[in-house]
Amino acid sequence: MLKMIDVLEQSLVQNFTHSLNSHTSQFDELFNQGILNTADSALQNVVVNFFNRADAIESAQALDISADRIQALQTGVALKDEQYLADTAKIVALCLALETDALAHLEISDGLQDFLI
Repeated sequence: MLKMIDVLEQSLVQNFTHSLNSHTSQFDELFNQGILNTADSALQNVVVNFFNRADAIESAQALDISADRIQALQTGVALKDEQYLADTAKIVALCLALETDALAHLEISDGLQDFLI
């Protein structure tokens, strides 16, 4: 099974963890471009794998992705379309955060601890 770190460019994955601590709009642009540069079939595969997880729907809802967009993303067809790119980026970022164990390295306030996956 492919992982998100296998699908995206290595430099993007390496910069991802750093960007969590010093978020910039420039990285958002690079991140979106990295998603757009990814092979459609590979991106589709990892997003479909994400939605095969038992907690995927709840995770997507926690990312503030609406039910109709979740349904569209589950098919894996329009992941790079302009109207779905932001939602795709949320899922890609969550997958990268989980795969790189980046969440363990972030300072998260006690009040938000219950919302972590």
